[in-house]
This record gives sequence, C-alpha cells and structure tokens, in this order.
Amino acid sequence: MSESSASSLLSEGFASRPDALAEIREQVGDPRSGPGARSYRVTMLGGVSVEILPERGLDLGSLWFDNVPYAWRSALGPRGGSRDPRGEGWIGRFGGGALATCGFDNIGPARDGFGLHGSHHLTPAEDVAVGRTPDGDVLVTGVIDSASVFGRQVEVRREIRVRAGAPRVEVRDTVVNRGVVPAAIPVLYHVNLGAPLVLPGTTVAVDAATHEPRDPEAAVVPWSVYPEPSDAVGESVWEHAGLVADAAGVARARVTSPTGRTATVEWRASEQPRCVQWIYPTRGGWALGIEPTNAPLFGPDRTGPHAGAPMLGPGEGTTMGVTIDLSR
Repeated sequence: MSESSASSLLSEGFASRPDALAEIREQVGDPRSGPGARSYRVTMLGGVSVEILPERGLDLGSLWFDNVPYAWRSALGPRGGSRDPRGEGWIGRFGGGALATCGFDNIGPARDGFGLHGSHHLTPAEDVAVGRTPDGDVLVTGVIDSASVFGRQVEVRREIRVRAGAPRVEVRDTVVNRGVVPAAIPVLYHVNLGAPLVLPGTTVAVDAATHEPRDPEAAVVPWSVYPEPSDAVGESVWEHAGLVADAAGVARARVTSPTGRTATVEWRASEQPRCVQWIYPTRGGWALGIEPTNAPLFGPDRTGPHAGAPMLGPGEGTTMGVTIDLSR
C-alpha cells in the first residue's frame, strides 16, 4: 500500500488522531526571541518541519525537509527581541531563519524615524491561534501591529498554512489601516536559505525583464550561480523587476542545489512587483536571500514620497504574502 494523504489515513482509521500525522508542539524559551518567548514546532506528514515564532511577528525560524535544513542561520547566538529598534539595531538581532519580514513601516536603510528594515520582525504577535483544517493542514494565525501613539495605526493579520502531505509553507497577510491618516506599507519578505541547499554552483532562476545590481561591485558576482566562498566580508544585492508571472499571476524564484534539491519561493506579482536577491558568500556567513517586495530597496524610485512604497488610506486594506515550496 502506498503512502496516503493525512485525510485518507484518518478517514480509513489508520491513524487515531490528527496529531499523529501533523504534530504541533509549543515551546517556551526560544533563544532567539528572548527569555520566556514561545515558539511552535510544526512537523508534518511528508517531511516538513518548521519553527514559527510569535515573538518575531509570526516569522519562520528553522525549516527542514527530508531531514535536511533549508533555512539559513546567522552567526549570532541568543538575542532578545527589541520592540523599537533604532538605526542599524535590526541587524544586531538578525538571527536568520526561513522568513524575516521587513516592514510594514520601512524596508532598507533607516529613514524618517524608522529603523533598518522596520519593526515587524521584532514585534510580538497577539491573539495567536493554532488549529487544523479538515484536510490536515496546520494553520497558525495572529495579529501584529505597526502603530505609534501619535501616527500610523496599521494592523497585520497573518495566516501561516503548513500543508499536509506536501512540502509547502504559505504565509498570507491581510493589512488594514485602522488609523485616520494615510499610511505607507512597504514590505519585503526576507526568505533566507543556506547550506546544504546553497553551495558553490547552486543556481537561481527568476523570470524577469531586468536584473539590476545595487552597485557596480555587485555585478562582479553573477546573480544566477552562487559563487565560490570568499575570505573577505562582502555582499551582493540585485533587484529583479518586470517579473514574468504564470496564468494565475504567480511569480517564482527557484533555487536548485548541485545535487538537485530545490526551494521555490512564490508570490503574486501584482502584490510584490519586485524581487531583491541577497548574496553573502563569505565563509561563516554563507547566505542567500530571496526577497519579494512591494517597494524599491535602492535606486531612484526610492527617492520619491514614502520611499516609493504603496499607501493605504484610512479604512483601506490589502493582502500579500509568500510561499516556500521544497523538493528533494
């Protein structure tokens, strides 16, 4: 008998309860989120295991498939969160993980009183709930604010769906301006991948009209093939624009290791019309970032109002998100 889906195994009586096929474990004391911080470990039929971090805006920590880690971790040890990072403080708490959401008040360098890459990743989620669908998928939901006492009042409602029987994690955000003044809502979904998926010769495929480096030095490192390791500290950043989407409007970046393992990052091109790529080939650093975004991270478009980010008027809302699909 071949391996079946979670729903069929349950309906046939081959499993006594959903937890036997889709395990959810809450832990206290996540070292990267601060003392007493919670995390959820979701392990699914099909081989996916993912860490969900409520104290980090419901971002994603470790991500494993088929007993192999796919997410990148930085060299930083345990770091507590900070509700109000100043200047470049965000980078001092950047532990990596499969997803670190940048925004929803700023992406890129600090500006207009907002710190590097904004506040979302360092903001605890509220009203966190965990459940399952009839098909056996695991759902984790919560609310993260992007607000100030005298200013913006933006609410982010996040839903994370971990698929049963498929190596796939979906993150979907509903963003609403609850305030009385217009609010910019820049967001960059910082998906972080590392070894053994990322090795010298790992390829990156993004179907787009343009592939522009942030600076001339970045062009030395090609975006489509991961380079050999370097003993110098340095990074390359590229922007892919004019994305080519499929019939459903979905754009993709496909990362393939020399052994054939693949991580495919998917998003709606109408919601995030750009994709930034971060290459950090320094030994001991060794990271690849795939970063769908709705606003420019660099270039002349960033000099406009609100650094080129879309706006929400009072009471307006929108949706956006990112999906990570894995294969052997």
